[in-house]
Amino acid sequence: MRRIAIALTVGTVVCTSLVAPSAASAMGSGNPYEDMQVGVSYTVYQPGYTAGVQLHDTGGITCVDGSDEALAMTYGTRAWASFDLYEGKPICADAGEGKTVWRGRIQGRKATIQAYCDPADNRQWRDCNRRSVAKYGGDLQFSLPGSGGLRGTDITISTSGKAPLTTAQLIRIGRSLTPVNDDPTLGGVAPCTQAALGDTLQRGMGKGEVLVSVDAYTCSGGWAYADVTVGDGKGHDVATVEVFEAEGQFWLVKSREKVCGTVNPDSPTVRPADALVPAAIWTQSCTTS
Repeated sequence: MRRIAIALTVGTVVCTSLVAPSAASAMGSGNPYEDMQVGVSYTVYQPGYTAGVQLHDTGGITCVDGSDEALAMTYGTRAWASFDLYEGKPICADAGEGKTVWRGRIQGRKATIQAYCDPADNRQWRDCNRRSVAKYGGDLQFSLPGSGGLRGTDITISTSGKAPLTTAQLIRIGRSLTPVNDDPTLGGVAPCTQAALGDTLQRGMGKGEVLVSVDAYTCSGGWAYADVTVGDGKGHDVATVEVFEAEGQFWLVKSREKVCGTVNPDSPTVRPADALVPAAIWTQSCTTS
């Protein structure tokens, strides 16, 4: 019961059908995500984790209302484990109906997962839960912010086939997404990854301090910011923002008071001339608590 596939194939009010890549998305860089980014104004995200299945097909969704073409990537085959990744602003397709079995956050953003349980089967619908995704298929839906001056992105990851992915695998794919317009080795060879930034924070924490999660992050020009949750290991968690500068192969945590510049209290959202943090991430780094 692959509901999103049906919606995309048949079409909706604002979508025609799943089509081959457009000229903009077929420019030949060798990375279809980078090729798609050339022709659209929203941020294209690429997964770092794909549950062990390979990219099988690439395409786009043409929006009849004139919106940017939406991205459509298929991993695996229907004969076994598979999932489809759709991105756009909007995606121009209806993901179909299922039963919501999970609500949480992906990279700091609200997200939901629905399982494709059959509402006509009273028992199946009643017992539908997170484990049902691996039996009947399902999808994860959320949005991620823009990067490098591009717009934010709506994302749907749908799984189906003979052996659909699990709820945990859908979440892990979503958390592995990073924007392709960011250099993964900014500042020399310092990796722009969730793990690298998290490790840097953990090394500098004192006794009794715990890094709960790195919820979102973006890199630009040898700098990075991260929305993180820290705590004391006893359930007293606090959300905060950390700023990093790359030095060789390492990230260094920086004081926001020293790198955000002298903010004019009459224009607190305007980046000051003496700010060291690049303009692309200054707002996220320096205007949030």
